Amino acid sequence: MSTTFTINGQPYMVNLTDLPPDITLNTFIREHAQLTATKFMCLEGGCGACVCAVSDGRSTWSVNSCLKLLNTCAQLEIVTCEGLGNQLSGYHPIQKRLAKMNGTQCGYCSPGFVMNMYGLMEQHGGRVTMSEVENAFGGNICRCTGYRPILDAMKSFAVDSDVEVSKEFVDIEDLDLKPRNCPRSGMVCKGSCPRSKLVYEEGCQWHWPSNLTELFESLKEIEDSEEFMLVGGNTAHGVYRRSTDIKHFIDMSGVDELHQHSSDNQQLKLGANLSLTQTMEILKNTITQPGFEYLEILHNHLDLVANVPVRNSGTLAGNISIKKQHPEFPSDIFLSFEALDVKVVAMKSASEEQEMSLEEYLRDSDRKLVIKAFVLPAYPKDKYIYDSFKIMPRAQNAHAYVNSAFLLELDTDAKVKSARICFGGIRPDFVHATAIEQLMVGHSPFESNLVEQTFSKLENLIKPDEVLPDASPAYRFKLACGLLYKFLLKHAPAADIGEKFKSGGQLLQRPLSSGLQLFPTQKQTYPVTQAVQKLEGMIQCSGEATYMNDVLTASNSVYCAFVGATKVGATIDQIDGSEALKQPGVLAFYTAKDIPGPNTFSDPGFGYQPEEIFCSGLVRHSEQPAGVIVALTADQAQRAVKLVTISYSNPSSDFKLRTSLKDIFSSPTPDVSRIVPLAKSKLKEITFSDKPDLEVRGIFEMGLQYHFTMEPQTTIAIPFEDGLKIFSATQWMDQTQSVIAHMLQMKMKDVQLQVRRLGGGYGSKISRGNQVACAASLAAHKLNRPVRFVQTLESMMDCNGKRWACRSEYQCHVKTSGKIVGLTNDFYEDAGWNTNESPVEGHSTYTAANCYEFTASNFKLSGQAVLTDAPSSTWCRAPGSVEGLAMMENIIEHVAFELQKDPVEVRLVNLSKNSKMATLLPEFIKSREYYTRKKEIETHNANNRWIKRGLGLSVMNFPVIYIGQFPATVSIYHVDGTVVVTHGGIEMGQGMNTKVAQVAAYTLGIELSYIKVESSDTINGANSMVTGYAIGSESVCYAVRKICETLNGRLKPVRKAKASWEETVQAANAQLINLIASDHYKTGDMENYHVLGLALTEVEVDVLTGNIMIRRVDILEDAGESLSPWIDVGQVEGAFVMGLGYWLSELLIYEGDNGRLLTNRTWNYKPLGAKDIPIDFRVELIHNQRPSGSGFMGSKTTGEPPCCLAVSVIFALQQALQSARQNAGLPREWIRLGAPTTPETVLLNAGHQVAEFKMK
Repeated sequence: MSTTFTINGQPYMVNLTDLPPDITLNTFIREHAQLTATKFMCLEGGCGACVCAVSDGRSTWSVNSCLKLLNTCAQLEIVTCEGLGNQLSGYHPIQKRLAKMNGTQCGYCSPGFVMNMYGLMEQHGGRVTMSEVENAFGGNICRCTGYRPILDAMKSFAVDSDVEVSKEFVDIEDLDLKPRNCPRSGMVCKGSCPRSKLVYEEGCQWHWPSNLTELFESLKEIEDSEEFMLVGGNTAHGVYRRSTDIKHFIDMSGVDELHQHSSDNQQLKLGANLSLTQTMEILKNTITQPGFEYLEILHNHLDLVANVPVRNSGTLAGNISIKKQHPEFPSDIFLSFEALDVKVVAMKSASEEQEMSLEEYLRDSDRKLVIKAFVLPAYPKDKYIYDSFKIMPRAQNAHAYVNSAFLLELDTDAKVKSARICFGGIRPDFVHATAIEQLMVGHSPFESNLVEQTFSKLENLIKPDEVLPDASPAYRFKLACGLLYKFLLKHAPAADIGEKFKSGGQLLQRPLSSGLQLFPTQKQTYPVTQAVQKLEGMIQCSGEATYMNDVLTASNSVYCAFVGATKVGATIDQIDGSEALKQPGVLAFYTAKDIPGPNTFSDPGFGYQPEEIFCSGLVRHSEQPAGVIVALTADQAQRAVKLVTISYSNPSSDFKLRTSLKDIFSSPTPDVSRIVPLAKSKLKEITFSDKPDLEVRGIFEMGLQYHFTMEPQTTIAIPFEDGLKIFSATQWMDQTQSVIAHMLQMKMKDVQLQVRRLGGGYGSKISRGNQVACAASLAAHKLNRPVRFVQTLESMMDCNGKRWACRSEYQCHVKTSGKIVGLTNDFYEDAGWNTNESPVEGHSTYTAANCYEFTASNFKLSGQAVLTDAPSSTWCRAPGSVEGLAMMENIIEHVAFELQKDPVEVRLVNLSKNSKMATLLPEFIKSREYYTRKKEIETHNANNRWIKRGLGLSVMNFPVIYIGQFPATVSIYHVDGTVVVTHGGIEMGQGMNTKVAQVAAYTLGIELSYIKVESSDTINGANSMVTGYAIGSESVCYAVRKICETLNGRLKPVRKAKASWEETVQAANAQLINLIASDHYKTGDMENYHVLGLALTEVEVDVLTGNIMIRRVDILEDAGESLSPWIDVGQVEGAFVMGLGYWLSELLIYEGDNGRLLTNRTWNYKPLGAKDIPIDFRVELIHNQRPSGSGFMGSKTTGEPPCCLAVSVIFALQQALQSARQNAGLPREWIRLGAPTTPETVLLNAGHQVAEFKMK
């Protein structure tokens, strides 16, 4: 069956039976249409990298192409980012504005943001508000920017925008908002197109019914033993992976009867296959009808379900069907509908329909029962009270810890006639709090005795199950009770509520976010210090920027997937891949025995302990790669992985599985064989510098953090002549080249790497990507054909190391003034199974004193690595520094708490009077109105029992240490004078190439437009140091300046006074002057230095839920004389927000009995999103003109230090929680907050008991 798909106006004719039945739109766009702007990462609709737009001729909307099945797209026109705008046809205003307003860093996520905004504008006819825009990006993750510049760029298109935009970008008339014609007929679309059934060779079938009769005819064809799928949006795949055994796919989009809606004064009927977005629009338009005012609550709750592209595709019936198949699914739609007593109109045949309750539908065993519609009753607002709540780990795009919905019917005396009290997230079998529903009848719901009885009964009624990685039963119980209490506070008459309790009735109300960026520039050095647009910004926003997986290869490319070992502590006896090799498309399966050379992806010559590419014996951690499947498609490789069987010898009798620091230290006697001293103190005992007045002891714990780069670990390996060409997403080409060459017993000259750019790194691609690079290279070497290995998110999170978790045990001796006279800090960091890439003896030790004054004998610091049964931990943004600085700042805060002093005072008394921080801190405190704001917060907290605020400070002294070498080459073309630079650094979003171009242009005395920075490779960039530690940009800039000065010297003899640059270059070429030069930066060329920084963070906390809102952040960052201010501001914001994620939401949970990581995907690992960032985000770069000895041309690095300042958020939370605990009558006591401090941690430390809930 030949079908034409229209992408960017171009027809693509394919025979569907030549493709897999469940091929996604993303796969087709990338691999068949070979359009690479549309990225992928999570493959479950949770990251937004894959977003494109589709149109049916009547409307346009954004979709996750990784979820959208291709066979549902034939009647749609598909628009990708490079189709929206590009170099040839011109750029779209959204693309231009995002680039101009500094909205990209690594750029991997940028096309997804652009297409989501395009879909939003199309859906709303080009008229959107700033609030609608800011609310629309819950499904788009950006790990680089901190979101602020992206939101500013997008909000600038709003009808109520107050965002300042350059004049050249004000005109939005060329926003393409015309109706699109049907891709088949070329005419304006009139509806769905007739399609037929398709039978695949292996027996799978696709059905495209156009009405209910045809739908049930398709269902009749299905045997009882066959699996089938009613295809709506396929969004369930983002939660529960689609079965590989489905024999029948039935596309429901053409069944018009399932998309109808109607209403009268008694009911609203919603067609089962309405998307959630369509449903929300209908609800919005029905709110004004008497009896349906409650739909505003329902609309707002649906707005918290998933994200915009998922809601555009996901349907009502699809959501309820997941709940039927998976009772544990935390469906917000089910819960809301159940509380509203919504009826299901279900059909057994085209002519037989019945109305039933949701509960009856879920119990019905007929798997061919089709939902036709949902019936929502009218609930007059004078007789009913309805409300619902959803509490999540972040503001958007997360499933609920607990959700709830409450409907009360009142009689004429305002007493409860009937009640529906529903909770989700408790247990699969618990929905109604029946005893409470009965208890309320005949009473005013707000009377004090009833409230007391209600919460007394709830203690015995709500018994949450304990299922990892869900939050604890204790939290979910308290949260459920808190939501019912919140409902009562919100809807009770004002006279029935105590003034201090009133604010507890509302969830945190987030206004629109905004930011302020202050920085100096020096016009005499332009383009250096000039705030220029990022060099690659435009092509990143159009999707034309090339990443490793965008490299096009010959059509005989093959794909890889790791096979993981699962029995930790055991030894592999045998690996059997015979069943996998029988599967269609599977070409090979390789294990350790197939490797010609050393089986290691970490080179001992680079200071590493060997780590196996493929486990050949002892299994060190769950899902440790034991082999690699090679197949014709990525899906075939993934499916074959499950068919490989591994047999093991049992672990030794004394082996005890320990996956985390908590596992080690939960034992009364920690296993000393797992503790490796790496940074021993020379002191046996400390000597007090003065007689102490008080001792402060504590433990401070910080967890792991996954890097969450938007670009996966990726390698393309291509056999070429007598060697390999490698396109690898690596931060360290030299080591990647080395491990591949050694593994294959080849010479380095025969393994050549090229890296155009990375979609984020943060340390994760220094060595961890080498495992993928080695596996891909092995397969290419063995099969002599191109190999593409893009590691899945689950695989990356399972087997790549994370940030080193840390535990600090401290004993601090202080004067009553706050002066520390003696300190002992024993810290332990989680190494994973070996100590490679340890920060313990590095930045954890270097930063542990921060900027405070100690003597040689009053501070004893000891650092240990702890070996756990987890992947080897790795560098992660500001490795060691985040932990070291946080340890010291936590100690300062704890001392201030015990002395009941302001933390600012304690910091000041411990600073050297001659230090720069001693000057900066008082100025910062004054300019940010610290004391005024603190007093306002104290007043607020005194007047509000359930909504608390806090203000947290952190200061930083971050050491920058130059190491290694970075080569570069500059070539000048005599024809037109343009210049190309190549270097050994890696551009990964930090703006290295932009800064390099600015420096080259400044040094050569030409316009920035003359400069291009090309790909890095192992020819021009041979022997380069790793790009990391925040030193890459400055080091490469130094090398490039040296080279440009050399070229200036060569040009001097031919340079004439009034000659243009082009004339000078042509004259030089005529005299055969070499216009190509190379040089390098090396250790010692620049002095090490320190970066100072300060951050003040203000939070608001909902004590009843644990949710927090960051009201304001002020950052003062010592950037020296910034080479490129917009780049540096973006680095500050992005690093700080990544740090906020570490302290607030990024929780990693391992299963205790097998060591498996349970939070290994976007469904359950939650970096912060666009509505989690500070509402008021202020960044200032300190003006410090040409500081002596600092960095390159007086600049300082910004990529890593600000991450360390984010610890201020938990100090703000400490203040807020102390107020809550005081209200709860608890004794004054320091709370051990750490990373992450999730809503669960906040609520369980707030101190209140459910039995204490009262109205006054």
